Amino acid sequence: MQKIMLTGATGLLGRTLYSTLVNDFEVVGTGFSRATAPLYQLDLGNQNAVIDFLELHQPDALIHAAAERKPDVCENAPEQTIALNVAASEFLAKQCALRDIALIFISTDYVFDGKAPPYLESAQTNPLNLYGQSKQQAEQAVLAHSSRHSVVRVPVLYGDVSELAESAVSVIATQISATETTKHDNWAVRYPTHVEDIAFTLRDLLKCPENLGGIFHISDNQAMSKYDMACIMADILGYPKSLLEPFDEPSQSAARPHDCALADSRLKPQGIAHGRDFKQAIQSVLTAI
Repeated sequence: MQKIMLTGATGLLGRTLYSTLVNDFEVVGTGFSRATAPLYQLDLGNQNAVIDFLELHQPDALIHAAAERKPDVCENAPEQTIALNVAASEFLAKQCALRDIALIFISTDYVFDGKAPPYLESAQTNPLNLYGQSKQQAEQAVLAHSSRHSVVRVPVLYGDVSELAESAVSVIATQISATETTKHDNWAVRYPTHVEDIAFTLRDLLKCPENLGGIFHISDNQAMSKYDMACIMADILGYPKSLLEPFDEPSQSAARPHDCALADSRLKPQGIAHGRDFKQAIQSVLTAI
């Protein structure tokens, strides 16, 4: 049985990766401040601790899901962002290459500028904000260290959350009201993707490790703005959609791309394709809280 190491196992994606992969692999999950058994606490900024952990557990593959993923937080904490998103990722890539461990690095559609979608895996990157730039730099470092290393780009994610604010998708449910007018971005086109579908895809890839290496795109194909998502959630919660106002210009402090649709040319030819209806899926998320 393959042994898979997972960083960021306490996060939104990481928790689902752990609970999914543990059914088919031996999984060693790590986190930082929130890690409790059976997860291990590991500071990715402590290079000696990382080396010791790799030597002790000797995984066959490592999924690196730990990251600072909020663009506005990245802009306000650039040194912290570069340390985790770039420096730690590059160190892991180097150490994995030395030990013949296949690294799978979780990246983002924000490495693109959103001006010419859809983007194939080979498309030129041109990030607009520090978050995207940090992921772009990490991608280059990861791929430079080994042909077995992989970059997996994903769009905005949602799924089973510990609180609605944990996802940029489910947080919208906290921003709408049954009695007050609220404004929502109707400019950026997003492709919300359930974390379980990311987990299923990586599970399938890991079952055929000879197909790893290079860049993969994983994304659902339902295009919608935050305003569109808010309308769906208002229906689910029984709120009047007349209280929702679309905002047709960029509004966040960190620049966002307009449309970063990810085109997949590698997974579907292998028979790997997982997706789900957004309205049904987000209803399950909202009713579980």
